Amino acid sequence: MHVSQQYEQRRQAGAARAQPGSGAGVRDPVCAMAVDPSTTKHHVDHSNTSFYFCSEHCKTKFLADPAQYLKPAVPAAEVPPATAVVYTCPMHVQIRRSEPGNCPICGMALEPLSPTVKTGANAELRDMTRRFWIGAVLATPMLVLEMGAHFPGLNLHHYVSPQVSNWLQFVLGTPVVLWVGWPLLERGAASIRNRSLNMFSLI
Repeated sequence: MHVSQQYEQRRQAGAARAQPGSGAGVRDPVCAMAVDPSTTKHHVDHSNTSFYFCSEHCKTKFLADPAQYLKPAVPAAEVPPATAVVYTCPMHVQIRRSEPGNCPICGMALEPLSPTVKTGANAELRDMTRRFWIGAVLATPMLVLEMGAHFPGLNLHHYVSPQVSNWLQFVLGTPVVLWVGWPLLERGAASIRNRSLNMFSLI
């Protein structure tokens, strides 16, 4: 009789956690379904605690290995918030930007204030490399045309007249100056406009 009273007290204590019609309930430790302790027929007393189940199947699984379903939930690892990258100018540290670009004072490329792991190629380096190689291809014939006249063994002026040589150098040199060197000219103009002379101003 005493054992029956203890069982009834524990059952009533579990039922008190969720009254019928209140919208609350206990969780089935196996399937996590909400269960009303006052209406379910499937319950087990384990370690002085009453557990309620939605079906006989869940109850059987629990009895087979209670420790498996009583392990505390492992909290998910916290993901640190993404830190915004701040870009600054190596020569003018007061400049702060949220995106890469050029310094409004001297025209130098902005760099990350803190080191970051880059996942892609540097766009400026890729652009300048392309300009360099195209400029080298165009400048090589100009070098040969001009310096060839100073080597007796070549003496290119006997094969290419000075007038033709000048026109060829003009055609080849114009894209070298205006396209290959455009980023330098653009930054030099910005330094003059902002009254902050630098190496781009000399160019």
